[in-house]
Amino acid sequence: MGYLKQKSIFNLEAAKKLIDDDNFAPSVHCSYYGMFQFISSKLNQIGITYEKVSEDLNSLKRQGKSYGSHEYNIKLILDQVESKTSDLVYTKNLKDKIGLLKNFRKMSDYLNLEINHEKSTESLRLSNEIISLISNKIK
Repeated sequence: MGYLKQKSIFNLEAAKKLIDDDNFAPSVHCSYYGMFQFISSKLNQIGITYEKVSEDLNSLKRQGKSYGSHEYNIKLILDQVESKTSDLVYTKNLKDKIGLLKNFRKMSDYLNLEINHEKSTESLRLSNEIISLISNKIK
């Protein structure tokens, strides 16, 4: 198992423990990064290496196009899922769930807002659902 996949599992376990201890805001952070690390490890598994992603980002930057590393990895995994299914609703559903989890993480990490049990458990649920949706299409 690659280190990022292992870290993904650890982050999802940490999110659950944080929720159980009423530490809601950091649980959202862990839920998001568990999902993101899974995406990065899945890309590497199918041959889109970390080095390739870095080269692509540098090349795009030289062309005046800008992607953040999270945004680019998410785009790549969505492209891969879309290539495995003719169901555009499936891909849109996955994209929407990733966007929602990303928004929860931004709220949790950057905004002066209360993060409650509902938001934290929804974040963990979304993370696990996203991982499942990706795993169903990319073996």
